[in-house]
Amino acid sequence: MTCSIRKRIEEQFPATLIDISYVECFSKLGIGLIHVKNNEMKNYLVNKVGKISLSPQDASAMISFTTTFEYVSYIVLDTTNVKDDIEWPTSEEIIKRWIEVYSGEKPRSCDQVDIQFPNIYRIVTSSLEQLQHVMDNEDFGVQQLCARVYLGADCGHIENLSRSATEDELRTAISNAVGEKDDISKLSLYIQLNKQTHNVCVIATNKARKWSTKIIYYKGNPISAAESLTRSLLVHSNSEIFNINDIISHDMFAGKVKLTKYRGNDFILEVLDKEVYDKCLKRKALRIDEKLLLSMEIYTPYSDPSDSEIDADTWYKREMFRYKADIMQFVSNPEHKIFRFKWNPQIWLEQFKRVVHTNQNPKSMDGSLEQQKASPDEMRHRLRVTIMLNTIATIRKKSYVIDNREIKLNLDPNMKTIIYNNQSKLKEGGPMPLKKTPFAKTKVEVVNEDCLIVYKNFIDIGKKPLLLNMASATSPGGGYRKGDGAQEENLFRRSDYLRSLDIGLDEFIEDSSDRSHCSSTCDLDSYFDSRRMYPMDEYGAIYTSGLTFFRQPEKTGYAFMEEPLNNVCSLAIAAYRDPKLDGNMLAPKYAVGLRKKIENMFSIAYHHEHDYLILSALGCGAFRNPPDHVAKIFRSVIEQYAGFFDSIIFAIIDDHNTGQVWNQEGNFKPF
Repeated sequence: MTCSIRKRIEEQFPATLIDISYVECFSKLGIGLIHVKNNEMKNYLVNKVGKISLSPQDASAMISFTTTFEYVSYIVLDTTNVKDDIEWPTSEEIIKRWIEVYSGEKPRSCDQVDIQFPNIYRIVTSSLEQLQHVMDNEDFGVQQLCARVYLGADCGHIENLSRSATEDELRTAISNAVGEKDDISKLSLYIQLNKQTHNVCVIATNKARKWSTKIIYYKGNPISAAESLTRSLLVHSNSEIFNINDIISHDMFAGKVKLTKYRGNDFILEVLDKEVYDKCLKRKALRIDEKLLLSMEIYTPYSDPSDSEIDADTWYKREMFRYKADIMQFVSNPEHKIFRFKWNPQIWLEQFKRVVHTNQNPKSMDGSLEQQKASPDEMRHRLRVTIMLNTIATIRKKSYVIDNREIKLNLDPNMKTIIYNNQSKLKEGGPMPLKKTPFAKTKVEVVNEDCLIVYKNFIDIGKKPLLLNMASATSPGGGYRKGDGAQEENLFRRSDYLRSLDIGLDEFIEDSSDRSHCSSTCDLDSYFDSRRMYPMDEYGAIYTSGLTFFRQPEKTGYAFMEEPLNNVCSLAIAAYRDPKLDGNMLAPKYAVGLRKKIENMFSIAYHHEHDYLILSALGCGAFRNPPDHVAKIFRSVIEQYAGFFDSIIFAIIDDHNTGQVWNQEGNFKPF
């Protein structure tokens, strides 16, 4: 690892910028020390670079540069032969014993993970020397209890398991999910089941850490992991008459509870603060006045969400923040409640507009503590993941509802996907078959409009348009799985495009697209291994016919369309990412390459007999291509193909990726 890190930095930065004296790695901790020549180089890595991938081809492993660190570990006290009424050590007692055993500085913090798992503590340290002592012996005693330190571990939860679930069964399920034939040792994977609530706490280190990103099957059914547990109280009242506002405003709750619902004389409160929640469960009873006495217990609901909308109470304020921004933790479980909620575009749009800008105080928001802690970027990603999950639910159900009217989705079972790579040939060469072009002239327009709206306008007058998907060369749908916001991700959230490009979801979605490869002999090879679709070749493209779009643009809150748009044809082509520039122009190599990509786009479009092209500012957003130069390259290719198409329309909307160094005037104006 030491050599890999050193090599990566030296390849990325010239010695005049970063001069490394030596690198020291502590692989078990996931920490390393990099010694550079001077403070200027150190500050450059920490403040300018921040982080880089360990490999240019794989961004899953990152190197982060920092002058200080906070290292999170977990301490688990053994519960074997422990009495039910045991008083577990306080956080202060754990810290005191930690210092006695491992010497050095006081840990930054130590907190009980959850009152449902009172023997598990989260401890944060910042002393590398101390962590080396812990590595030498990860076990110690405290108050006649045996404690185990799980260094650098991840903590996750599983909620509402069946009553028959056992820890051993879960260990086998998690071990299988991460690719282990034998059960992972308790020294790397600690599992604790609360038999009263049927919730589980999982502490994972080393290879077991991958469990939270994997599909876990328990007794044949997929289960999802959550970062934290829901904090809700079931409150019983001794009276039928009470003022809920008097109860919620009681000092006991410190303004940190909200009413969720009534259940006869009882009601359910959502608790927004861990300390308040723990205090309520320890106290268990609360007297409001001489007549009204309340008792409190943990509430673990499992209600049918089919009649509820995705709103602040059911998802946005609390539940959404218990999960990472990634659809993959949900898709394996079609019964997850997020797939059963109804869509409300106005509520989603309200949440999206309320995303806090960087110069505002997050705590001014009326939301959960988790929401207040999330950055604006994290919130946007989670909100976009939410819409994608609802889109997946719609594809599975093959229908949606507008104003109590069910709209059927006639998804094309014969969707076709054709992969073109550098070896593909459209037709055998020979004399030019055309004595004149199909059209006397080609009209070119640039419009400030959503590309799907433009596409539909031409479908409505009987034309055969082709839609450009400004794609990622390495990932199907770009970052749509994690809520990224560029054009390709937007297309995925509004349609069944995932059936075509994302082979990784084939096992979870019915009727995936037929896929074939255009060979060097002009044939379509249906036996082509679709797993080789990505990464796309430099001049490759993927043509899809039979797409169905059923959502309106993001500015509408992804409202459902009154009438789905069927048989949409799209061509996925990737621009260069972060190409080398000469001033405000692409370097010659990339200019020539981009022109060839665009030529291929026009050739494939003509080959499939499209008469209208719906294009955009290819690569001029997150990929950092200069729009002035890209527009000029498009113009040269359009002149070459003049008369081959009736019209070419550039649908360009300036978004969050404009106004940057490479497109200061936006993308619409240069085109």
